[in-house]
Amino acid sequence: MFGSIIFDPVISMPLIFGIGMVMTILIIIYYFIGAKGTGRFRRLLLAFIRLCALFVMIVILARPMMQKPQEQTSQKPVICVMTDSSESMNTKDINRQSRYETMKKILTEDKDNLLKNLQSNYDLRFFGFDEDLRRISLQQIASANRAEGKDTHITESLMKLIEDNSDKKLRSVLLISDGRTNEIDSLAAAQNIGRYLRSMNVPVWTVPLGTSIEPKDVYITAKLSSNFIFVEQPASIQVSLTGVGFSESYAKVNLYREDKYVTSEQVQIRNGRAEVSFPVREEIKGIIQYKVEVEPLEDESDIYNNKRTVIAKVTDEKTKVLVVEADPHWDSKFLLRALRADTNIEVTSVFQMNRFKTFAIVESISENDLFRKTVTPGARMPKTKEELFKYDCIFFGKDIEMAFTIEELKLLKAYLTEREGSIVFFRGKPYSDISPELAGIEPVEWGYDSLHDVRFELTEQGRLNPIFNFQTSDRSSDIIIRELPSMISATRVVNQKSLAVVLAKLQTSEPGGEIATVAYQRYGKGKVMSIGSSGLWQWGFLPTELQQYDDIYDQFWGQMIRWLVSDSDFLPGQNISFVINSSSFKPGETVTMGVYVKQIDHSQYKPYVELTVPDGNSITLSLQSQQDNPNIYMAHYTPEEQGEYKAVLHNNIGEPDKETARFTVYYDSLETRYVSADRDFLDQISYATGGESLELAELGSLPGKLKLFESLLCERTKPEDVWDRLPVFSALVCLLGIEWLIRRASGLL
Repeated sequence: MFGSIIFDPVISMPLIFGIGMVMTILIIIYYFIGAKGTGRFRRLLLAFIRLCALFVMIVILARPMMQKPQEQTSQKPVICVMTDSSESMNTKDINRQSRYETMKKILTEDKDNLLKNLQSNYDLRFFGFDEDLRRISLQQIASANRAEGKDTHITESLMKLIEDNSDKKLRSVLLISDGRTNEIDSLAAAQNIGRYLRSMNVPVWTVPLGTSIEPKDVYITAKLSSNFIFVEQPASIQVSLTGVGFSESYAKVNLYREDKYVTSEQVQIRNGRAEVSFPVREEIKGIIQYKVEVEPLEDESDIYNNKRTVIAKVTDEKTKVLVVEADPHWDSKFLLRALRADTNIEVTSVFQMNRFKTFAIVESISENDLFRKTVTPGARMPKTKEELFKYDCIFFGKDIEMAFTIEELKLLKAYLTEREGSIVFFRGKPYSDISPELAGIEPVEWGYDSLHDVRFELTEQGRLNPIFNFQTSDRSSDIIIRELPSMISATRVVNQKSLAVVLAKLQTSEPGGEIATVAYQRYGKGKVMSIGSSGLWQWGFLPTELQQYDDIYDQFWGQMIRWLVSDSDFLPGQNISFVINSSSFKPGETVTMGVYVKQIDHSQYKPYVELTVPDGNSITLSLQSQQDNPNIYMAHYTPEEQGEYKAVLHNNIGEPDKETARFTVYYDSLETRYVSADRDFLDQISYATGGESLELAELGSLPGKLKLFESLLCERTKPEDVWDRLPVFSALVCLLGIEWLIRRASGLL
C-alpha cells in the first residue's frame, strides 16, 4: 500500500526538512529550558504532543499522493470491430482470394480464438462501413459473398462510431480494411480523428488487407457529346481510358452500333490515361444503341470494365423558337447567342423598343446547308393564333405587356392547350405591374422584390430532369452548379401552384428557408417554365479557371428546349407516349418511367412495364396513375446491377400496343479504378491514436496488447492527495487541543 505513495511537495523538500529541524529545536528549548516550573513528565508529554503535530504538518507540506485505483464497474468495456464493405475489398490479391473473403474467413473461423478471448473481457460489437457506418452481426458478415459498397469513408465512419458510442465504455477499435478511401484530404482527416481518439484514450488497431501494388487494369467510360443526336448531323461518342499498371501501352478500342462492328481506333495510354472520339451520324429518328469495347491487354486483372453501352436518342425535330422582350439585357443577348449556335433551332427574336417601334429578326435553317442559317429581317410580333402556333417554344423576358395587347395575351392559353406549345419566362416576373393573362398560366406567384447574389441548388426532381444532365464533366450536376457563378439577382417567389414541379431552389436565411427559382407546370397539353433568376448569362462568359464548363450554358438551353418540345409530343396516330427521365444512371439512382396518355378510358387502361436486366432476367413493374394528373402514369425502379436495361411498355388499349425504351447503369468511381491497398494511411490512423498496425499473423496478439495498453493507461492516471482527509485534520486538532489543555492546567498560558 505504502509503496504506491508518492510525494509532490508544495515547496522543496530540503526547505521543509530545514523548517522541521528549526521548529524541533525551538520546541525542545521551550519545554526543557523555558518551562522549568512545570514537572518533568508534563514537559516531556507536551514536547511529544507538539513534535507529533509538527510531524503531521511537515507531512502535509510534503503533499503525499496515491495512484487512484481503476474504477470498477459491472459493465464490460466496449471494443468495436469495423469491417470494410466497399467494392475495392473484392480485389483478389491474397492467396487468390479477395480481401473481403479473407476478412470473412478470419472472423468466422477464428483459428487464433481472437474473438473468444476478446468476448470474455469485452463487449464486442461489429460494424460494417463503406460510404456509411452501420451496426451488423457476425452472422451478416458470414452470409455476405462480396462487398457491395460504392465508396469508402474511413475517417467519417470512425467519427460516427465515436458519436454513436459516446455514452458507452468504448475501450478500443479494431479496423479491418484495405485503407482505400474516397474522402477529400484523407490524410489531414486521419490526423484530426487520430488526435481526437488519442485524447479519449481510444486506440485504433488496424489490419491492412491486400497488396500495395496496383493490379494491371484498363477502365473505360463513354458518353455522347450531347443528350440528343439529330438526323443527318454529326455527333460524337467520347471515350476515356484509365490504364493502371500500363505505361506507354497501346490499346485497341472498337465501336459497335446495334451489336454490329463499325470501326476501331488504336490509342496510346500515357500517364495512365487516353482519350478517343468516334464520330457518328444517323439518318433516321429513333433510339440507337452504341457499344465501345477495349480489347483486353496482357495480364489485365478485370476485363468486365472494358465495355460500355451508350444509348442515343435520335431526333429530326427542327425547333422553331420565338424570343420576345421589351427591355433587352445581357441575359437575352447570351440566350440568343446560344440558340443561334444550335443548327437545329430556328430563332425569331423580337424586341419592343417602345410602343411604336419593334425590332425583329428571323434566323432560319438553310435548306441547302444544314449547318448554316439565313437571316431575314423585318419579322413582326405574332398577332393571330395562326402566327403564334407556328412556334414550338416561346421565350418571354421583361415587360411583355408592352409587346402584346390583352387580347393577344389571351391567345397564349390556346397556344398551350391546343398547340401543345411551351412557354419559358427566362428573366423572372415578365410584367412590371399586373397581368392576369400571364399570371394565370405561370407555375409560381411572384413577389415584388428581389434577392441579390444568390446561388440555386437542384431538387430531387431537378437531378432527374434531363435539362441538368450535363455531358461536359464526370461531376454531378449539383457540383457543377455550385462551381459556376452565382446569380446576380432572383425575383422573390411567394407561392408555387399546386401542380408546379420545382427543379431548383434558393436557400435563404429567411423564414421558410427555400424559394423556388426554376419550376414548371403542365398547362393543358403544353408546359410553362419559370426561371426566377437574372445573371445566367455569366455561365456563358466564364473565367479561365472554369473553362472546363465552357459549353454548360449552351447545353442548358438546348436541353431545356428539347425536353419541353419532345416530351409533350405524341407521334402521329398515337395517344400513348412512354419516356424515361434519362438514358444513363448510376447504381442506386432512381429510374422514373412515365406514360402520358390522351383520350384513354382510364377505367379500362391497365399498362405495365416488362424490364429486362443485364443478366437476362425480366421483372414486371406496375404503373400508377398520378393523383394530380390522371393522364400521367408512373413507375419507379432502383437498379443495382451494372449494364444495359430494356424497358417494354405493354398497353391493353390505345396506340401503340408496345413501346420500347433502353437505359444503361454504370458506376464510374475511383473505388473500382484504383484498388491498391493503402497501408500507409492505416498506419497513420493507428499511430495517431496510440494503437498499432497488425499483420494477419499478428492478430492473435491483440488481447495481450490491449492488456498492456490498459496497464500503461492506468500508470498514467493522475494521482490524488491522501492528506486532505478528515482523520488527518481531526488528529492534528486533537493533538493541539490536548496540548492547549495541559498547558492551561500547568499555568503555561
